[in-house]
Amino acid sequence: MSRIESLRRTLGERIVILDGAMGTMVQQHKLSESDFRGAEFFEHSVDLQGFNDILCLTQPEIIAEIHR
Repeated sequence: MSRIESLRRTLGERIVILDGAMGTMVQQHKLSESDFRGAEFFEHSVDLQGFNDILCLTQPEIIAEIHR
C-alpha cells in the first residue's frame, strides 16, 4: 500500500493531525500586514502580521495551496 493510500484509509477512520513546516511555507509568501488583515480585520486595533492562524480567514487560498 502506498503512503497516499495509507493516509486516505487513516483519514476515513479517525482524525489526523498533520504537522510540518507551515510557518516556513507561510513566510515564503512574504505577506504584509494588510495581507494578514484582509477585509475581515481591516480596522482591527492590533497588528496581525505573524498570526498565521488568522490566514485561514483572510487568505484561505494561500493556506489551501500550502496544504495541496
